[in-house]
Amino acid sequence: MPPAGSGKPFCKVDTPAAWKQAQTAGMLQAAQGESLDPMAVAPDGSSVIAVSRRDGRLTLVWSRDQGRERTTIHTIADSGQGGFGLADFDGRWLVFSVLASNEVGSKWELFAWDSRAGGAPKSIAKTQVGADGNPVPGPPFMYPWVHNGKATWVQGADGTKDQKPADVKWQVHLYDLASATDKIVRTGRMAPSFFAGDTLVWPEAFAADTPTKLTAVTAQGTPVSLPAALAAADGSPASASDGTTWAWTGVGHKNLYAWRAGWPAPVMVVEGAPIDWVHVAGDVITWTDSTATWAADLRGRAYTQMTPQYGGTNSHGTAVVVSYTGPDKRSVSYVFTSADLAPLSCPQ
Repeated sequence: MPPAGSGKPFCKVDTPAAWKQAQTAGMLQAAQGESLDPMAVAPDGSSVIAVSRRDGRLTLVWSRDQGRERTTIHTIADSGQGGFGLADFDGRWLVFSVLASNEVGSKWELFAWDSRAGGAPKSIAKTQVGADGNPVPGPPFMYPWVHNGKATWVQGADGTKDQKPADVKWQVHLYDLASATDKIVRTGRMAPSFFAGDTLVWPEAFAADTPTKLTAVTAQGTPVSLPAALAAADGSPASASDGTTWAWTGVGHKNLYAWRAGWPAPVMVVEGAPIDWVHVAGDVITWTDSTATWAADLRGRAYTQMTPQYGGTNSHGTAVVVSYTGPDKRSVSYVFTSADLAPLSCPQ
């Protein structure tokens, strides 16, 4: 049954013993002297894409059996500048970026890797350079997503670094990884794209200085309408979906809302907190604020703290990988699937 109206936020609860046991059982095992930083997780939680930091090198690895079995994907020098950016993994295909520097708007190159075929990653896109010799402005960060062999990202199409952001056109790309074919499905003023199940979605402003509206196409690039309830997410600075459940923040990253198919209206999950890095994995929504990483369970209208301090998550399907910096300055990470967790519930 869908929860009642959206006026009352979820309750905050202590993390139950069953959830703590799941965290311990899903802990990633790093080698001696290594920091293993997760980048993406397979939809069933069976494997993780992570960056191994050790001996002056950054090595992107496909990690199975909680880090005990690994495949090396790509290695670069740990120069302190640039390095691996964001990544996504659909269980077979990995898409990841490599950044030239630590500056916002850095040049990037996007790579794809097929875990079935192995071998070296293949470059599928890179920063475009304008007539002035500078990178064409695009989103501050390169956000790649992949689902069922299709990848998407948004990048600058034309413009110069001195142009107003509203005057620079961006492109939504839809890339078929098996056939290595790229399709530009939209050019305009949009935020990074993402997959909501089989639907490709992005927030777009249809005129300068107007709020964004969620816009969508099918996996083949054909325009498609979104449910009317998602009009409540117009103007949101952060949104996410697994195709059935949607979550988004209010203006200024304040308040977190959720809606899923069959519900009469969106519900408020938390109120007032500054919220970012929203992810959806089945019945669980995760996010980060200035203090920690949190998870809300839609089954019991409750949420709980998932890290002892500031951290982050990545998700795909029903799987979530959580990470934070431990006392020794190395990453502490664990994986869980929402389907394996007992529902959180509010005290009676």
